[in-house]
Amino acid sequence: MARTQHRPLSSLPTTTLSWLSLKDHFIATVGPSAGQGSRRGPLLVLADATFEPHSRFPLHPHRDMEILSVVLTGTLSHHGDQAHGATIPPRSAQLISSRDGIFHAEGNDTDTQTRMLQIWFEPTSRGGAPAYFQRDLTAKGRQLIAGDDVMPLRCDAKVSWIDLEAGKPEALEIATGRHGYLLALDGEVNAGTTLAAGDGLDVEPGALTVTASTSCAVLWIDAVA
Repeated sequence: MARTQHRPLSSLPTTTLSWLSLKDHFIATVGPSAGQGSRRGPLLVLADATFEPHSRFPLHPHRDMEILSVVLTGTLSHHGDQAHGATIPPRSAQLISSRDGIFHAEGNDTDTQTRMLQIWFEPTSRGGAPAYFQRDLTAKGRQLIAGDDVMPLRCDAKVSWIDLEAGKPEALEIATGRHGYLLALDGEVNAGTTLAAGDGLDVEPGALTVTASTSCAVLWIDAVA
């Protein structure tokens, strides 16, 4: 059985603006609370963000960072400096490998709220032309978001979306030398401890069983420690 540490949503560093609410699971490198959260291997940032209608981050730079955005509800708009623009609908993801550098803006151009996760990984190789990838996640079940040829992270990590059926256990495993993080997206789950929607769980090497009381989804990160 894996050792775990519960991270309740209410305990996370929070940034609240008129147009944006942020809950930071990991904040090793960015934002007003940067440095309050330790990294987990290549995982530097995991933010649960809600954009109000017609709001966005202004144009800003990135360099040598793998930036994964997972849209949970609403629609995310991405505006880049390299003639790259994209609209990311709910249950889909975008990966930006910023490499030699990009400027971009992102936010919500619609009339309803947008909730999304943004996850930053430090790459093991640097430089090169920036690259963009997008993936649909509307299929049900367990599916890889990033860490394969379709959404290639330049680090040793995999990110998965898992739909849980009520009362049906899902087995997870973290190998020696790796670290896991479980995030309850939209419902209550039990993984040795009860996680409410929005809660996170640090997972050390070993086995973990996750069960939901009602059908819901979780995000699962498996990365080198």
